[in-house]
Amino acid sequence: MSKPGKRPQRQKLQLLRPEKLSDYHHKQAAHTLLGLISLPLLVCLLAAYSHPEHRAVLLLASGVLILGAALFSSLKIEVKDQTLYWSFGFGLIRKQQSLNEVSRAEITRSTWLEGWGIHYTKRGWLYNVSGRDAVLITLASGKSFMLGSDDVIALWEAIQFRLKD
Repeated sequence: MSKPGKRPQRQKLQLLRPEKLSDYHHKQAAHTLLGLISLPLLVCLLAAYSHPEHRAVLLLASGVLILGAALFSSLKIEVKDQTLYWSFGFGLIRKQQSLNEVSRAEITRSTWLEGWGIHYTKRGWLYNVSGRDAVLITLASGKSFMLGSDDVIALWEAIQFRLKD
């Protein structure tokens, strides 16, 4: 265990050996986002209970917050064979990218302005639910996108290994 106040040292990047490589699967929960949504949800529900004249609007707002929480509660990233898959929440929002079209993958950090969610940044599309660590994927076409993850080293290794095929 490290001493309080000391930052843990970063692990050195080492590519996985082929005999240890399997498909990559990781699901990151959006704890901060869910925490931020829970307060307004609680306020809406309490206000709906105490103000019957506004109940319909407040319950509708609560439903929108619950839907947003369900859609963006997590980000699941998978690398299977030569394809990269990612999906949010229960899977309604999902994408995939053939790794045959990827020219480069690099570990990066998003800026606080780039934030979380799904949106376009100056470095391409960002898909993120929490934190600032990401893997920047550059396609042969020149387009790029970022996948946020709390497991960037293992994600990068899984992609990097397949780019050498």
